[in-house]
Amino acid sequence: MFIKIFNYTILAFVAVIIAGVSGLSFYIWPTGLNDHQLSITPEVVQRLRSLQAERKFGPDVATFYPGAANEEQRRAAQAVVDATLQELIAELPARPQRSTVLGTMKRALADFDHSESEERDQLLAYFSKVLDICGVQTSGELFNVWRYGFPYGWLI
Repeated sequence: MFIKIFNYTILAFVAVIIAGVSGLSFYIWPTGLNDHQLSITPEVVQRLRSLQAERKFGPDVATFYPGAANEEQRRAAQAVVDATLQELIAELPARPQRSTVLGTMKRALADFDHSESEERDQLLAYFSKVLDICGVQTSGELFNVWRYGFPYGWLI
């Protein structure tokens, strides 16, 4: 009996490792857990619009981000953030839920094809600002699972 339990534990551990390394964890990661209503006021929408109007992926001293490698990559990365913001501006007044924010971000993360780790980190910095603006306290490990393959926050 002990050997069966041990084998199933090892099998489960290996499955989690394979899912994390392969990226499968991200695609099955739920965005609706702990869902709750958000207070989306006109001020929140205006703050999202202000963030959308900013130039993004340029050098950022606060995060030590050197900026995108070239203007084409910068514009492409900014387009992802701006499209996400536009979708949230349109959706949140009608569906002010945490799952709306995280689901929209998850779709954007799935399509973000920049391989440079600096751009990935900067994208998460912008999305963290959006979470803060919307009053969402955490990504529910979505960001860690996308970035690293595993919910490292659970280990801390």
